[in-house]
Amino acid sequence: MHTLDDGWELRACLGDTWRWLCGPGRPDGEPGWFPARVPGSVLDDLRAGGQIPDPYVGTDSLLSEWVSQRAWLHRRVVDLPHLAEGERALLRFDGVDHEATVLVDGHELAHHEGMFVPFEVDVSAYADGGPHLLAVVVHPAPPGEPQVGRTDRVRTHKTRMNYGWDFCPRLVHQGIWKPVRLEIAGPVRLRDAVVGARVDADGRGSVQVEAAVEAGEAGVLHTVVHGPDGGLVARLSAPFGAGDGLVLAEVGVPQLELWWPNGHGAQPLYTVTVRASGGEPVVRTVGFRTVRMVPNPGAPDDALPYTIEVNGRRVHAKGWNWVPQDALYGVPRPDRLAHLLRLAAEAHVTLLRVWGGGLIETEEFYQLCDELGLLVWQEFSLSSSGIDSVPAVDDTYLDLMEREARAIVPALRHHPALALWGPGNELHDTVTATPLDEKSSAVVERLARVVRVLDPDRGWLPGSPSGRDFLNTRENIERTPDGQHDVHGPWEHQGLGAHQQLYDAGTSLLHSEFGVEGMANRRTWDAVVPAQAQWPVDRSNPVMEHLGAWWNNAPLVQRTFGGRLDSVDRTRRASQQLQYEGLRYAVEANLRRAPRSSGAIPWQFNEPFPNAWCTAAVDHRGDPKPAYHGVRRAYRPDHVCASFATQAWAGRERFEARVHGWRGGVTVARIVALDGQVVEESRGAEIVVPVSDLPGPLFVLDLQLLGGDGSVKASNRYVHGVGADLSAYLDLPPARVSLDWAPDRRAVRLTHVEGPAALGLRLTDARPIEAPGWAVFGDNMLDLLPGESVETPVTWRDAPEEGRAVLLEGWNVDARVFD
Repeated sequence: MHTLDDGWELRACLGDTWRWLCGPGRPDGEPGWFPARVPGSVLDDLRAGGQIPDPYVGTDSLLSEWVSQRAWLHRRVVDLPHLAEGERALLRFDGVDHEATVLVDGHELAHHEGMFVPFEVDVSAYADGGPHLLAVVVHPAPPGEPQVGRTDRVRTHKTRMNYGWDFCPRLVHQGIWKPVRLEIAGPVRLRDAVVGARVDADGRGSVQVEAAVEAGEAGVLHTVVHGPDGGLVARLSAPFGAGDGLVLAEVGVPQLELWWPNGHGAQPLYTVTVRASGGEPVVRTVGFRTVRMVPNPGAPDDALPYTIEVNGRRVHAKGWNWVPQDALYGVPRPDRLAHLLRLAAEAHVTLLRVWGGGLIETEEFYQLCDELGLLVWQEFSLSSSGIDSVPAVDDTYLDLMEREARAIVPALRHHPALALWGPGNELHDTVTATPLDEKSSAVVERLARVVRVLDPDRGWLPGSPSGRDFLNTRENIERTPDGQHDVHGPWEHQGLGAHQQLYDAGTSLLHSEFGVEGMANRRTWDAVVPAQAQWPVDRSNPVMEHLGAWWNNAPLVQRTFGGRLDSVDRTRRASQQLQYEGLRYAVEANLRRAPRSSGAIPWQFNEPFPNAWCTAAVDHRGDPKPAYHGVRRAYRPDHVCASFATQAWAGRERFEARVHGWRGGVTVARIVALDGQVVEESRGAEIVVPVSDLPGPLFVLDLQLLGGDGSVKASNRYVHGVGADLSAYLDLPPARVSLDWAPDRRAVRLTHVEGPAALGLRLTDARPIEAPGWAVFGDNMLDLLPGESVETPVTWRDAPEEGRAVLLEGWNVDARVFD
């Protein structure tokens, strides 16, 4: 099979102009054509060709909105060889977004709609040994609804995000977004094979194969299974007769290694090769595990089961919400995809929810999740809208969604990471805000039925959230504490005190979406916000309005820091401090309620577009914000945290904090002044001090979790203030911190040298933003007391040795680059 990934060009067409341009005999050098990548995205090709400005800078995406209204003609020359008796020449399209017409030498051969479903075109009639002109018309994008619209008007199964969302401006995607291949098929052809792996009750394994065979003559289906070490495990040959049909085979695997989620064991993968006689093989990797949804301990009787059980072990969902890694998702970015998923695994994540406004993800995504042990909750591309959030009910739409599901679900069956299916995001009754389910939504019922029939060994939830209440609010919690089964929100920092109180009051069984907003990292900000438009940072600035207005909480950040933020750098540091503190507190509060609470899934891990403000924990380039490290610590197997009423204690009589340790051990809590003096120490579940005795203006709540031998299993710190806000951060006396590289430059040691505690120390990649690869820090966002020293691992992922440098900065430490 030959991949057709080079030699493509494209041009714009209005109306049916493409019919004049896709036949042979067009003059060489004809104007209007530009190089194209396949797989790729039309917008990216136009940017590369200088036809549109970079849509990722300032407000320039507005200048690209016309693109989706055009048809885009892709063409290339393809050599079609002479065929032997019984052979056919087939073009296989893995994915075109969203509607396409395929022509050879100007003759229309096929028309297809649907970005997630592959299709084939028989070009045998042109296989004469010579070159032919292959043309693919990507038609204008279909009508679609942005975030504020009506779900009942959606009539396609296409990514919603690009029509305009809170974290992505309108950049409607078009293109041949998955590979195109030329296959010369013989008399016996294996069109596709659905492969599954099952663990039997006796602990033995089996591989199930459903092979779609096109057989002009009798043949044999060969299935071969190789183990994680490459050794032969099992093989089976099954004869079949002439004619097209489904050939079933089951191969026993007597001794197997179980596949486990991240942090629970290894991820051994087996390779299954299926071949019909001597034709092209289908190769899949599988993992052996069982997965099911089980009830949460102490849950109300009417609650759905929200706990994932793998291989008989309950797995707490240390989750994150995943969105497409790029708005122009057709362009392969394998290095960034691998980097992002490794960041998730390194943060001890066990579950990624693939959000329903995005993609049915690529094969590469699921393969990496298999390898890293990242369980996947996959939603179909359905989502709420601001005006109406109930999907259409007409038969044409329901039939479309069922056809799509019948193609999508079996194609992913071999992936052990895929644990759970859902219909989409925030589908609910617009009046009552009640989440929809199989009884209240025809499309949810159709999709549930397809999953139940075609993938019965996986879990299903009828939506996210799935109720009974939709929103996580104090009012809902107080009104019906047992109605908080699976809830969403809030997505904003609630303010000092209110934030802690909301999350400490939580009663949900699963919190499948919530977040805290924050400004972009320094490098991303400077790259996407034009220099003349970087101030003010609030929504009065039109560029800020365009680049993430929904998540621009500049007024709250200003109030929290006494209205004294007068620069981009200070505002960024303050904003990211609030995001860091707010998101880790929310996650820790959910984790403290385990096992009744089966998981926390913050919004959002990554972002597809470089915003100035966003709820993402990792920015578009792949650089983590401080919030990533706060959640990463919370998700450690051993962790210690605290619950408290606020971080600004003015007007209160007592400082109180309850201390919580993961996996046992002795907890130690200390209140430490910025000069290092210990004001109070407590062993056990609580530390209480009169506010009048607290050192000011800021102090550190220092926590440790000790093992039975007195060793420190985990530590954690929170900075508090004795005033009414956190403006004391702005008045800290300077501190001096040294940075020393380890001999192999795989770690840095930070040492407090002089002055009070150095707060909010942060290490970032100091190279230009266009430099390849990433500096990945094993820990970050650190508070160093006087005399302390800490070593932080540094991994230079896909980064050349030349030019490596890090920037160290903090609230009271001058920013400095170390190379």
